[in-house]
Amino acid sequence: MENLGDAQIIEQLKTGNREVFEVLFKKYYKLLIVTAFYVLKDEMDAEDVVQGFFIDLWERQLYHNINSSLKAYLTTAIRNRCLKKMEAETRVQKKLVDYGYTLSEVEEDVVVAPQIYPEKLLADLSVQRMQAFTLVHYQNKKYTDAAMEMGISINSLKTHLKLAVRALKEGLKSVK
Repeated sequence: MENLGDAQIIEQLKTGNREVFEVLFKKYYKLLIVTAFYVLKDEMDAEDVVQGFFIDLWERQLYHNINSSLKAYLTTAIRNRCLKKMEAETRVQKKLVDYGYTLSEVEEDVVVAPQIYPEKLLADLSVQRMQAFTLVHYQNKKYTDAAMEMGISINSLKTHLKLAVRALKEGLKSVK
């Protein structure tokens, strides 16, 4: 099964052969990581893009779109996903910069609001919720890194974050 050519892999994929999908993954994963890293310059982002692509390739049956070279299709698809990711990040950064200018202009006209002590609100959270919130929002750690550091699953981390944000919002409402 390991010695299949690209044309055979494509044909087997079109029949829904999961074992051939694993062969495809093993054969091209490293090449696609390098391709993504060349564009994104970030190893974690490169892995995320490639893994997301393989998930889409299988779930959305994108292999039906392959009419030419498998290698060319895969590398082009990864390169395009990386460029889209970079464009999206650029748009977000531009919006943040625009918002920053708007916010600074607005701050000059706003009457001084009462002092809010976020440390007090954070102290009211449970230990895990405070740790999850601190790791993700103050230390800017990715969910996977924060979850690993806390020794919990990513879904548990997301739950703690959601509950922490809800509690902080409630605390801020009571300050008004």
